[in-house]
Parts: sequence; C-alpha cells; structure tokens
Amino acid sequence: MAEVSHSLPVGLPDAGQLGTTTQQLVLIPDLEARAEAVQTLFKLIDGVLASPLDEKKRRVKKANDVFHRKVGRHAAAVDFLRVCGFKDADDMDNMDDEAGRNALLSLPIAYMTRLIDAHHSLAMISADAGVSAPTLPVSTEVFNPYGQSIQATESTSTLKVPANRLTEAERVRNQVKKRQQDLQDRVESAPTVPLRPSVFWLSSGRRLEEVIQETCDDGLADVTPLPDVKAADAELIRGMMAGAKGAMAGPANFESADKRRLVELSRTKAHEICVLRVVCPDKSVLQVTFRAADKGEVALAQIGPLLAPHIRAAKWYLYQSPPMRRLDPKESFVKAGLAPGASMYLGFEGDKPAAPYFEATLTQQLGPAPVPQGGVESVTSFSGEAMGWGSGKKLGAEGGPPPSLPAVQATPASST
Repeated sequence: MAEVSHSLPVGLPDAGQLGTTTQQLVLIPDLEARAEAVQTLFKLIDGVLASPLDEKKRRVKKANDVFHRKVGRHAAAVDFLRVCGFKDADDMDNMDDEAGRNALLSLPIAYMTRLIDAHHSLAMISADAGVSAPTLPVSTEVFNPYGQSIQATESTSTLKVPANRLTEAERVRNQVKKRQQDLQDRVESAPTVPLRPSVFWLSSGRRLEEVIQETCDDGLADVTPLPDVKAADAELIRGMMAGAKGAMAGPANFESADKRRLVELSRTKAHEICVLRVVCPDKSVLQVTFRAADKGEVALAQIGPLLAPHIRAAKWYLYQSPPMRRLDPKESFVKAGLAPGASMYLGFEGDKPAAPYFEATLTQQLGPAPVPQGGVESVTSFSGEAMGWGSGKKLGAEGGPPPSLPAVQATPASST
C-alpha cells in the first residue's frame, strides 16, 4: 500500500531547494516549453495531493515521450520532483529487459507537507511562467490533521503580481512570441528543395556543418536573419531592458530569461533546409535534403525508394539515441530540433537485414567499404538552434560511435 505521511520529511533534500529549482524553471528560455513544464509539474504534484493512495499517480516512466518533452528534458523540472520526494525506481513490469532498471521516477512516501509546499512554490512562479495556478487540491482519502489550517491559509488563488511588473512581463513575452511567429512563417513559406541524394562511408564523409554551409552557398536556401532584425530592434530591446529596471519590483529572473531570449531571437537565422544523414548498420551513409518545415512522413516517403528492395520490405524506421527517439511522422524537422542538419540511424523491427542497404544505383556509387587504418571511427553530429523549439540530440547506441568515445558536438556558425 502506498505510504502517506503528514510528518516532517525524512531523507529528502532541504525544503529551501524548492525555491531554487522553481527559480531555475523560470529561466527556461522558450515560453511554450516553460509553461508546459510548470503545468505538468502542477498536474503531477496535485495528482498526488488529491489521491495520495493511488500508486499510479506516484510514478512516471522516464522514457515516456510526453513526460520527456514536457519535463524530463529540463534538469530543473526533474530536480524539483526529486526535492518533492521522487526517486529512481525499477519498472517491475519490465524487469526482463535491462531497460526496466531505474526506468521510473517514483514517490515511495508522499510527505503531504512537502507536496503542499511544492504546490505553493509553483504557484509563486506561475505568473512568471505564463500559466494560471490551480487551487490546492484536498484529499478525502486520508485524514489530514492540518487540513483546516491549510485551507485557512491557502492563498494560491489570491496571489497578486504588481501591475507594472506584469505589464512589462507581458510586453516582453509578446515580443518573443511575435519574433518566434515571424521565424516560423519564414520557415513554413520556404520553397521546396531538391532531394539531392548521395551516399558515402561514414569514415570518409565530410563534417555535416560544412555540407550545410555549402548548401547555403549554392543558393539552395536562404538562411539570413529576418530583414526587420536590425538597429531598430536592437534599440527596442535595449530600451525595454533599461525600462524594466525601474518598473520591476521583486525578483526578475523570468524577465531576464525572456529578454535574453528576445535578444537571441533577434540574431536567430531562419533555417529553411534540413540536411539529413541516415547512418546504416554497416556505417554506410545516405545524405538527403529537405525543407525544414517538412514533416517526418515526407522524409520516410522519399527515403523509402532509395533503399534496397529487401530493406524496403523490412519494417524499418529512423531514430536518434540516447534516449531512443524515432522520427515522428507528424512532426516537422524544425520542431524536432533537426534543422539545419542532423544524423539519424536506420533501425529495424525484428531481425536486422544484411547489406547492401541502398538501391542498386546508389550502391554502385558507394563503392567497397574502406579498410580500417588502425584508428577508430567516430561520428560527428550537428546541433543547431531551431527557433527555440528543440535542440539537436546526442547520438550514440546502435550504429554510433564506440561507448568509450563521445560524439563530437559541433558549434553552429555565428549568425552575427
């Protein structure tokens, strides 16, 4: 049975760390990601407060796609849950698989006072995160000796933010939203680009960022900043930052985060292309080019004919790892953080087919596999900013570099 306690927490981090982790939450630069993280944390904490005996409310799979996107990818959000009492735990339903070990975040003891403090900590930064704080839930499952005093002092729904602070915060936030929308419109209106398929062996390929730059130099895509991001915008940003110093009262971490984001967006390039590299199990590589606004289903449909017949007949997919993430057919390259370029792996359901992996013409262009020269191959991945909606993912696992050698992380070229 799930354990519930109204006593002071034992064995948990100091309660003061609730404030530290929540302040880190408001520093998440992307507005949408910040709001999603805070809203999800509210749901997790309030779910336990409302039904502390429900064990399903007290555990979450780390590898769950929704959890990873909204909470798991943010260190501050995970740290917040740990301060609340969540700990790493094995998934007993999947212990036949090594992936079941430490696969969960679980709350072994629901310390109600700590969870109530956590709710209030989130409520204090809810306005900064652009979300509304829900009312503190009250459980009818267990007796709470402090229930009446908690209700008497419950102030979540009456928290007030100074009007001048809120006005300035909304002003900055609206500027960030406008800039993000301008970048999104630029990317989505980009014309189609030729597929330009090419193949090579991993050990003989050029750096991905060099290929991206060459693609831009060839005029295939325009990645210049938006035309209105000039001196006027810089002056606007400086004025807003200066004005906030006199207008703000109290902590301004979220203001600093939003304004830094606005400055970053003023320098951000609108990546209209995505150079995609597909690494096969034998270290052969297929390189193709798409619009950054194209969805995964477009890539799967156009890559399919470039594969050998027996590969097309198998149940294949594209993925990155770790953590293991398949290419989402309904998500665009830019939203997935793959623009302006990324490497993915060719995976299979069931047994892995043998080479060759490409259709006959491409296989002829590939030529024989290179003979190792006593060195160790490595993968060079590319991580580029994609309008703040995602980031390149670290590569590894099947088909990637040996565990003893980390993948090289390339730095995107400056846009200034």
